[in-house]
Amino acid sequence: MTRFVVWVLLSALGAAAIGWAGEAPALRAPWEMPPRCTPFAPVRIQDLKEELRQTGYRLVIAIHPDKRGAKEGEYPPRDLYLINADGTGLKQLTNTPDKDENTPRTSPNGKLFTHNYGDFLVDAKTLKTRQLDGGYVWTPDSQRTTECGKRGIVTIDVKTGKRSEPIPVPRRVSITDLSADGQWFIFEIRDYLGSRYTIDFMPAAGGDIRKLPNHPARQGKDPMGECHPAFAPDGKWTCWNAGGGLGVRKFEPSRPEGTDGEIVTFPGDLVGQDPCGRWSHCGRYIAVVKIPSAGSWKVHSPICIVRLADKAMITITPPGWLGHHWDYDWLPPDEESR
Repeated sequence: MTRFVVWVLLSALGAAAIGWAGEAPALRAPWEMPPRCTPFAPVRIQDLKEELRQTGYRLVIAIHPDKRGAKEGEYPPRDLYLINADGTGLKQLTNTPDKDENTPRTSPNGKLFTHNYGDFLVDAKTLKTRQLDGGYVWTPDSQRTTECGKRGIVTIDVKTGKRSEPIPVPRRVSITDLSADGQWFIFEIRDYLGSRYTIDFMPAAGGDIRKLPNHPARQGKDPMGECHPAFAPDGKWTCWNAGGGLGVRKFEPSRPEGTDGEIVTFPGDLVGQDPCGRWSHCGRYIAVVKIPSAGSWKVHSPICIVRLADKAMITITPPGWLGHHWDYDWLPPDEESR
């Protein structure tokens, strides 16, 4: 075989290899706007930790050492940390021994997050923090937060702090999320429409409250734990504490019941009794707090990530460190780590 033929063959193989590499799916997670969620898309890497590492996702979490007080639910103050979705790279953000930092919530565009239910605003890139006194829930444009007060629903501009005129609602509710199209609030109500717990939704512009079906495991029973609903970033799916674990279903407000009735359940022995899910931007993963199924929901516990496609799960908090309800939310990949 001549040198020329060998050179041609090697060149062809090199070109083919480049082509194959270019066709391989990139796992690094884009923070697309508007979001596009594929909750049950096929597993890409069997090892969940490695798959999460390759996505580049990070989370902001609120945790504390496992030191319990004399009373149930008594713990030391939490601080905020950044952590990679595979559980590496823990970085402390706050150090406030006399103040509890909790419940971070990322803006839809991934550029900001709040904590302490909207009291403080943080730039996700510079980590510069200032007081906001806003709401827990973000609007889809990432320009405002929103909450339901005594006079109705108001939005708060994150730049100016200006509050809108209230939108009257049938009753005061603790809204937990707003759909990506800005049309629907979701929340829980207790002792409503003949049920001790209900997951409900209503138009963001005000209007009638509508009840989503209780989890079938609780039909005819006290639906304990039907709470903490959250929309997927695209607004087409919801998760909530249900059936002794985590329920996931489509959100279709055009249907009479607001959903098609199909539910995927992640049982309590996997995700705990009160997991309080927060969706990744792509919808493939949900962050939860794994509170033991037996005992009180007040127990602070490890923070974990579950993959919806196969129910694989990893713990991301270091051993001996704990968080609680919604003490976690997702952040885009760090651009400097590319």
